[in-house]
Amino acid sequence: MTIDPRDAALQSACPVVPVPRFGELPSAQPGQRVLLARNGVFLEVTRSWMRCVLKLGVLPENPPLPYGVVHEHLSFAFGVIPLRSLDEFIAHGRRSLPNEVAGALVFSKTRGELRVVLHEVLEAGPAAIRYRIGAMDADEELAIDLHTHGVLGAFWSTTDDADDQGVKVCGVFGNLDRAHPSAAFRLAINGHFLKLPHPWDRREQPQRQPQEVALQGRCPTLASMGFEAHSQWNI
Repeated sequence: MTIDPRDAALQSACPVVPVPRFGELPSAQPGQRVLLARNGVFLEVTRSWMRCVLKLGVLPENPPLPYGVVHEHLSFAFGVIPLRSLDEFIAHGRRSLPNEVAGALVFSKTRGELRVVLHEVLEAGPAAIRYRIGAMDADEELAIDLHTHGVLGAFWSTTDDADDQGVKVCGVFGNLDRAHPSAAFRLAINGHFLKLPHPWDRREQPQRQPQEVALQGRCPTLASMGFEAHSQWNI
């Protein structure tokens, strides 16, 4: 039987991989694959700057499947997001008040570091922005998408949901007219959003330690979603 070339292309772009019960799961190349495990079906997404294993659904215990076990996972090649980079972006946002601004933290595979990029503004106002993303070096990828809401609070609008497709970390800052802005972070996986902790969570819940902040009860390895301390924020 000849496989339809369209199916062949789709399955090549997102293969299904049985998880070994006794051996090691082969490392993934950049892209995505579905992992079939004894404890469920998982989506593994790999980029030069990130690896995420997301549980899609459970499987019945019986009949037992001859596969290994997989756990949700999230880790970043850059280690932690430096707050000094966010300071730089927030300062730019304050200079542009009351209008919104947009930018990104771009990851260099060669240096293993993030750098701040400010997008070219095409049209901006207090509640919306249109912008152009500039060219990046050959070894760079956009890892963290950032924008501000001016004097409004940090939240995810329907426009944000429509824009935040593909695979990236998304961050929004609001209330930039205050000493301490509001913020929200999430991981976008092809239209699926996972809330991420950030340093400002510790102001809202000061009794919790950073490593205790979980991804809505998921991804126990989320301690790797760290931020480098900066004295400005007193965290």
